[in-house]
Amino acid sequence: MRFPDLVLLRIQWGKMLASNSLYYIYLIIHWVISLYSWIIFLWAIMSWLPINFSSKFLYWLNWIVEPFIDIFRRFIPTFAGIDFSPIIAILVLQFANRGLALIFVQLLQ
Repeated sequence: MRFPDLVLLRIQWGKMLASNSLYYIYLIIHWVISLYSWIIFLWAIMSWLPINFSSKFLYWLNWIVEPFIDIFRRFIPTFAGIDFSPIIAILVLQFANRGLALIFVQLLQ
């Protein structure tokens, strides 16, 4: 192989490694957002059930979800005793997930 061929091979290999690492970064962010959406969904379902909220699991669930949900509770009032902030929070997470997908697609091209 000539020297320019080795340089081109190294450049292509570097692009492939960079694109693979960006892809894995996107996958990690995607799975974290998806997992957090499911945690919010579980928290919303658990809030409807007559359960003792002094258990460690529910304390942990509240500790994880409440700070994010409180952002939306400031702007969205409850209607007839129904809190719509978990739905809006999940929608915002899904829009962020789609936006990140579009950004990473542009970066990987």
